[in-house]
Amino acid sequence: MTQAQLNRAVSKSTGDDFDVIDRRGFSLVDDEPPVQDDDLLALMNDWQQIEDEQATAANRRSHLASVA
Repeated sequence: MTQAQLNRAVSKSTGDDFDVIDRRGFSLVDDEPPVQDDDLLALMNDWQQIEDEQATAANRRSHLASVA
């Protein structure tokens, strides 16, 4: 939506003149909060840690199989 389209919609909804709305400077508000760095960290994988955990699990399985 362009600024002119927004101004026309507000003007139509309020009954105010387009020029009045244009001077007041309406804008769209984003309902979503901005993405924070902490949010992005939750989406990241530490591949070295994952590989280490997989290797540890494989070693445990191997050890348990040899003990049984």
